[in-house]
Amino acid sequence: MRLSLFAILFLPGLLAFGQKNVASEMYSWKKPVTRVQENVFTSTLFEGSAQDMAFIQMSSVVVTAARKKTALAVPNNEEHLLLMKSGSLTLGMNDSIWTISRGSVALLLPDQKYTVLNSTADSCLYYLLRYRSRQPMDKGRGSLGGGSMVRDWNKIVFKPHDRGGIRNFFERPTPMCKRFEMHVTTLNEGIRSHDPHTHRAEEIVLVIDNKTEMQIGDTFYKGSAGDFYYLGSNVPHAIRNDGKGTCTYFAFQFE
Repeated sequence: MRLSLFAILFLPGLLAFGQKNVASEMYSWKKPVTRVQENVFTSTLFEGSAQDMAFIQMSSVVVTAARKKTALAVPNNEEHLLLMKSGSLTLGMNDSIWTISRGSVALLLPDQKYTVLNSTADSCLYYLLRYRSRQPMDKGRGSLGGGSMVRDWNKIVFKPHDRGGIRNFFERPTPMCKRFEMHVTTLNEGIRSHDPHTHRAEEIVLVIDNKTEMQIGDTFYKGSAGDFYYLGSNVPHAIRNDGKGTCTYFAFQFE
């Protein structure tokens, strides 16, 4: 008998107590292979805990073409971040509908109900980050931060600077996080964003264009589009454009 969508997407988080912290290293996109509904497949890219998170998981998800919407819901003890990799997705939430594509994100707070639909001929691919804080969640803090939201790549202003440019997606509190900040950096050819540095917040850097080299401690990783780096609290790191032309990557911190 096929497992329910809830069981495959959400049950691992209920069993995550005692897991090890996610390793600070490079991870890569994997083809989603586990069917959770007729047109939805997923694969786990990493899973574990973090300094401020009792449970954190990144998955790859594909939604193939369908005529009907798929109804989903975030568990009442988790938050989800959906980050589009390719294709087009119609997302419905709180009586609003968005059609989002590559680079767009949805921040989905606990208990949030939403629908997804791929009405195109091509598959829709996205990353799904799930997490649950070690400290009790604060729903009031999340409401003050603005509730669940969608950020459309095409509506985020690009601000050039001497090293390339930046797109600021958001910086806000959530029920699970005192601070969740997300931006996209475009880095000119051959340069490093900064010298190796540390910060308390955990960070994920996800490459969406061209090639990068990330130093994590004393180890250097080569990552290209679809790869991402997990950076634990106070782990020294620095990223460099390792390709021809500009490179572009998401960076998001949470604590």
